[in-house]
Amino acid sequence: MLKFFRRRIAIVAAVSAGFAAPCHAAGANIDPCQLISAAQASRILGTKITVHAMDTSVAGSGAGSMCRFVGSGMGGGFMLIAARVNYSNATAEVARREKEALSDTPPGIPTPSFTDVKGLGDAAYLAKTSAYFQLHVLAQGAVIVINRNVAASAKSVEQTEQLARIALTHLK
Repeated sequence: MLKFFRRRIAIVAAVSAGFAAPCHAAGANIDPCQLISAAQASRILGTKITVHAMDTSVAGSGAGSMCRFVGSGMGGGFMLIAARVNYSNATAEVARREKEALSDTPPGIPTPSFTDVKGLGDAAYLAKTSAYFQLHVLAQGAVIVINRNVAASAKSVEQTEQLARIALTHLK
C-alpha cells in the first residue's frame, strides 16, 4: 500500500509540471540541479533562469529527484527529473515506460503520444500533447526527464535536446 502512495505522489508531482510521468527508480541519488547550470539553461532558452531544488522525500527513496529551472512567463523554464534505474535493454525499458505512462494518465489529463529521439543516451523519446511535452532519456543506468510546458515545436524540442545533452555530460 505504501508503494502505491509513493507512486501516486511521484505522479502528482509530475502532473504539476505537465502530464503524468512516473519516475520509478532504483535510487534517487542524482542531484538534477547539478546537471545543468542556470547560465547554460539561460543561454539555451534565451531568458534568465533560476534553479530551485524540489523536496521529493515524501515520495520515498525510489522516487526521482526533481529540480525546477524557472524562467519568465508560462513555459519559460522546465523541470528536470533524474533517477537511477535498472534496465538491461533500453528499448524494452522505453516500451515499458510508454505503456505505464498511458495506463497511469489520470482522467482529465491529455494522453501523450510518443516519438523516438535518436542520438541521445541509450534510448530517448518525446511524450507530447498539443500544449506540453517531456523528453525522456535513458543513459548510464539513469533516466532524466525534462518537462516543458510549451508545445513541442521544432525550436522547443531542439532546446530541450540541447539541455539533455548538457545534463548527460554531467551524469555520473
